[in-house]
Order: sequence, then C-alpha cells, then structure tokens
Amino acid sequence: MVALLPVIGLFLLFKVPMWVNDAKLDALIDRFESYPRPPKTYGADGGAEGSIALRGNGNHCDYRVRLTLNTELSVGDLTDYYDRADIAGVEDGRPIFTVWARQPSKHVAYSSHTVIVELNDSTDAGLDIRCH
Repeated sequence: MVALLPVIGLFLLFKVPMWVNDAKLDALIDRFESYPRPPKTYGADGGAEGSIALRGNGNHCDYRVRLTLNTELSVGDLTDYYDRADIAGVEDGRPIFTVWARQPSKHVAYSSHTVIVELNDSTDAGLDIRCH
C-alpha cells in the first residue's frame, strides 16, 4: 500500500488541476446558458458544449463554449446583443463572443436560421497538462 502512495500523489498532481478547470468551465457554461436569450431566438441541438485546450501557442488554458440557436435575428443583431451581455468569464474577466450562421435547417420555420454563438476566455495554464 505504501508503494502506491507516490503513484496516487502523481495522479492527483495532474488530475486536481484538470478537475478545478473543468469546474470553472461548467460554471461558465451555466452562466452562458442561464443568460436570457435574445428576442425571436430559440434553443436548438440541446445545450451548450464546452472544451478546454491550448489553442495557439503559449502557456494558457483556453475555454470555449458553443451554443446553437435558431433565430429570426441577423448575425449582426446577435453579435450586438452578446457584446452587451453581462456574462462573467472564467476568472471574472469579460469573455469574447463570436456569432456565425450555419446551414439552414429543414426543421425550423422559414423565417429563421441556425447560428452558433461561441464564447471564448483564457486563464493561466497552472498545472493542467491540457494547456501546455
């Protein structure tokens, strides 16, 4: 049993930072999903999806959350709406929002279209191996 302690310690050294960052991502997803949707906008394809990774170069964790919506609003109107949104980032900073249109869906009304709203934020990598 004593021989396993170094292995358990090493495991925890790498897993605890990942669990902490996963909890930060889950909280960010909750804040994003609970923020009121713009008018004439409806959910599509389930809830928001999130990920943590190193995107680009550097020593940081990048958090990405994507939400697919059906809307009658333009991409510009949605971008304006989310640029004014009061949604705290991972560590209370302001996340960056991007909105783009997807292919039209056969399952939505003619006047609506499908868009993806993406929220991006970044923190120090710490000991999370996904971010190095």
